[in-house]
Amino acid sequence: MTQSLIPTKLPTLYDCDFLLWTEETIAHLQTGDFKQLDIANLIEEIDSLGKAQKNAFKGQIRALIEHIMKRCYVNMPLEYHGWERTIRNIRPEIEDLMETSPSLQNDYQKILDPVYQQCLKKLRPEYKSTKFPDTWEFPRSLDDLLNLDFWA
Repeated sequence: MTQSLIPTKLPTLYDCDFLLWTEETIAHLQTGDFKQLDIANLIEEIDSLGKAQKNAFKGQIRALIEHIMKRCYVNMPLEYHGWERTIRNIRPEIEDLMETSPSLQNDYQKILDPVYQQCLKKLRPEYKSTKFPDTWEFPRSLDDLLNLDFWA
């Protein structure tokens, strides 16, 4: 039997106990003990936090646009109140995200068209008789998206 010459990576605290790793990382940062920091995993975690914020923002924008589209184009008056309620609930969630991370606003213009296309892809099969426009036909500012009732 041959022994592998490839060294195996020993599991780190990060791999074995994430909570303890975070607590120790915080302690090292607070005491200025930077030599003990697990820099590679710390960078990975900080990067993932930023991505999570962006994904949450994009997901809320997607949900808002989807409900605006349904309210504006789908002829189901009995559903209007529910869609409007959802719109009113999503808007402050987006505002909360932007309060925590104002730079998310910088991504809005980049994601508007792709998110609209994702909504079309979802809604067209669900509402086959509804003619949704191929592009977003309303004002494009984030402020308008968060404040205007496009169906009024």
